[in-house]
Amino acid sequence: MSEEFIPTLTHATERDIDLLIVEELYASDHFVGWIAQRAGIQGKISSSVVLHSKRRTRNRREIDIFCELKINDGSEAAILIENKLDALEQRDQAESYREELAVHANKYANQAMLIICPAAYVAQHRVFTGKFDATVTYEELAQYFRSREEMSDEQSRRYRFRRELIEQAINKARRGYEPVPNQVIGDFNAMYCSMLEQAAPEIIPGPSMRKPANPDESVSMIFDAAASFASLPSDLRPRRFAHELGKGQSHRANYVAVTFANWGPALSALRELFQADAQDIGATFATKPPSKRTPQPGLVMSCPTPAADNQTDFAEQTAVILAGMTAADTLRRWLLDNQNILRKWKAAVEKELAR
Repeated sequence: MSEEFIPTLTHATERDIDLLIVEELYASDHFVGWIAQRAGIQGKISSSVVLHSKRRTRNRREIDIFCELKINDGSEAAILIENKLDALEQRDQAESYREELAVHANKYANQAMLIICPAAYVAQHRVFTGKFDATVTYEELAQYFRSREEMSDEQSRRYRFRRELIEQAINKARRGYEPVPNQVIGDFNAMYCSMLEQAAPEIIPGPSMRKPANPDESVSMIFDAAASFASLPSDLRPRRFAHELGKGQSHRANYVAVTFANWGPALSALRELFQADAQDIGATFATKPPSKRTPQPGLVMSCPTPAADNQTDFAEQTAVILAGMTAADTLRRWLLDNQNILRKWKAAVEKELAR
């Protein structure tokens, strides 16, 4: 893209690319044929059906894009398509795609699993992408749309938009937002880190806490979870550890919390277990709804703290800030002292997610 290029969208998300691919598979026989050829599917295609976010046969996980093809010789074929912009591989993700193909082996004479992603993603994740039968890079997808621009004026603009969207995703171009550092927050962070070293030295500040200035919307003290929980076995260690300040307003998020990666979908079934085991520290549990980017969101374990504001005078808030640090230290020590409970939770979560 030229330096003068102004993106139509503020930024291109993985779901944007999903829907673009789905629309093209739905509307363009030429594109279906091109994808089938890249996937190694032979024969002239008479018709096709495309489904987005199709549930897998034997578990709760989803296939990004499922394309069923009818071949002129009467046979059927299936292509499972995984789209990755920059998200990491989910646990056994490629293997689960392969298992889904095996389930339908009798129905489809030809099958393939294909990954669509930027060339840079392929370079960074060769083992994961190599598990698929074929790869189509975003760059190749953009070139395909470029080749289709030589049509009617309206069709040309449609394909140019598709190409520019793909290029925007490749380059992660973004319109409309530039973070403005706030020195007041930077100074607050420095004083917070200094107090933390005295009040709870085993809690290690994260990189964002050490910045000289953060944007106005920054209201989280994100600790270094790996260092703060270094003595905890890696499979039990929370992914995130933070003190949420809430801008000094009691109705906002004011708590210390840890997040256990991928445990969220089990919360509805295991909430009573979690709350009963952690009732002595008054912990509550929450998760976010699954999304395309995070199909298995984390489980948030939190303890309430007094409201603090990182854009007002630090000295006037030392008591409430210290109370928050104390709560963080209490939560950390509880996790370290109750590894047997964490191990029980992990087993229960894995059993629930396997259903």
